[in-house]
Amino acid sequence: MGNSKFDFNHIRYENQISQIIETSLIDLYGTNGYKSIIQTMMRECGKSEKEITGNYKLFEDMIQGIFGRIGDSKILDPIKMEIDRIGINKTSQTKTTEQIPSTQTKQMRLLIADDEIHLLELYRDWLKFDNRHVITAENGQKCLKIYQKEHVHSKSNQLENYFDVVILDHNMPVLNGLQTAIEILNINPSQRIIFASGYIEKTLSDSLTKINKAIEVIKKPFTVETLEDMISNKILLNEFKEINSNQKEDISVKYSNAITILNNYHHR
Repeated sequence: MGNSKFDFNHIRYENQISQIIETSLIDLYGTNGYKSIIQTMMRECGKSEKEITGNYKLFEDMIQGIFGRIGDSKILDPIKMEIDRIGINKTSQTKTTEQIPSTQTKQMRLLIADDEIHLLELYRDWLKFDNRHVITAENGQKCLKIYQKEHVHSKSNQLENYFDVVILDHNMPVLNGLQTAIEILNINPSQRIIFASGYIEKTLSDSLTKINKAIEVIKKPFTVETLEDMISNKILLNEFKEINSNQKEDISVKYSNAITILNNYHHR
């Protein structure tokens, strides 16, 4: 009888934890955001949704492994607050989303192209949380069409760049990242582009020899925290602007300077 009682309480606890995790994530990121986060975890650890949400330690480890330190503040902290509160005041129904202050700061606009749909959904649902407008495309051709359309919009509204950053997977169908970047820079030479690639050296070399421009590269695989950091990293952006501003400098010198900057960034 003692064992049966323990099992019942344990199951009840798991169900409560699962409900808190699901409710908190949906409040923060919506139903699609919740599905994207959970599906990513399921792929990473090979366990079911119920196994992940019912085991807080597993859930915590997966959040930290996928999202890095930023996962603590944006996902785990609100859930910990609910867990700590569950046995104290269950009548309080104030939602976490009501505690998030609204801001009127300029919304950053991002265009992200990647042929892995679940990653696109994850990027979109995560990045839009921090006052970012995110548009996604699953191949280079669709990305280019979106860019062309929004560039016309930016010209009619006298905006220098509609998109603050365009993030391109280096290896995509139809048009790969390099081909897409060439077309985008033909339209708007000042557009900031970040390549996502597992091969930093080759990607950077291709950008210098085929585009005549050093383009930032984020090394795959990466956490959303790393992507968010690179998007917001003004020092990295200015360092690449300085490299590209010297038109007379030899490509080999530009490559050496850029690869040093990227290696230092990725090994911080």
